[in-house]
Amino acid sequence: MSPSPDKAAPEAAAKAGIDAILEAQSAALLTGDLAAFLAPAAGYPAVEKVLKQRFTALRALRVADVKQSIAIGPSPGGAPERWNTDISMTYCVGAPGCGKLGPLTSTTFLRTPAGFRIIDIEQTSDGPRPWEVSPLVVRFGKRVVVAATKPYAKDLPTALRLAEDAAKVADRFSLGETKPHRYVVYLAGKKEWTRYQNTFDDSYIGFAVPRRVEGSDLVLRMGVSPIGQTATLLRHEMTHVASGANAALTDFDGSAWWLSEGLAELAGANGASVGSYPRRYEVRRFLNRSSYDGDLATAYPRDNSDDEEISARYGLAYYAARCIDEKYGARSCWRSSTPWSATM
Repeated sequence: MSPSPDKAAPEAAAKAGIDAILEAQSAALLTGDLAAFLAPAAGYPAVEKVLKQRFTALRALRVADVKQSIAIGPSPGGAPERWNTDISMTYCVGAPGCGKLGPLTSTTFLRTPAGFRIIDIEQTSDGPRPWEVSPLVVRFGKRVVVAATKPYAKDLPTALRLAEDAAKVADRFSLGETKPHRYVVYLAGKKEWTRYQNTFDDSYIGFAVPRRVEGSDLVLRMGVSPIGQTATLLRHEMTHVASGANAALTDFDGSAWWLSEGLAELAGANGASVGSYPRRYEVRRFLNRSSYDGDLATAYPRDNSDDEEISARYGLAYYAARCIDEKYGARSCWRSSTPWSATM
């Protein structure tokens, strides 16, 4: 049933006003006009602070192809002239031309005599993104963008060199002919690690921040090992980005976990001999003491798995992926349309 004219008119007016704000803000972010970007939050200092942080960090990341739009709403916000929306931002990092859909942000607008104002803004979906909470120092390569807060800026040249080498490996695991536009890697110190997420404890050494369509951005925890020893981790995590960039992510039951992690482990090993694989001891102990029946669809770690079992299950994924690779070869297997590629 269509909304009544008296109800549709305020919503249409709100949509038109908010669309105009989003278009102006997108242009301001691209041209570097901070005053214009902050103008819709005039009179609301908490929102201005959030927007200024985003503007400064995204400019440092050379954000391009910015387009903000209403994804959900506007809907009445429970008070006169308040409107709730979810705003989608499409953007690229480092260079234009990526076509990525970015995160959603729940945002509340208020219609005032001076026009619409942003009076509340939440962190992005699956966030916060590092650019929401940290001033960033950024370095740019051909395939990779690396960023960190000022205390870790000294590590950026090494991180960029290692990540560029890792990108050459990860690119080979892209499905189809389209590679990720740019790999974006954030280095997180102890403070940043807790600010960027609240899910992973210190047993993790990194995580991915989804960007809805084409892969993810990566966050690596500093202090676990010297930056010069992170090459394997970079190859592993960046292969997750590459192998998922053009895939329909439908692995709801974990049955394709082995394939996703097996590809990443294969890339991490980067052609090393099978006998030098570091998880082989855990795999051997696991197979000797468990009742695992060899079904790869059930190879994923359980909630109660200890660290050794988790490592063993990653090892099982590696050996399965390596077996396929040795039989069919990377060119005919990973870069073709196979029956299992859509379930990664």
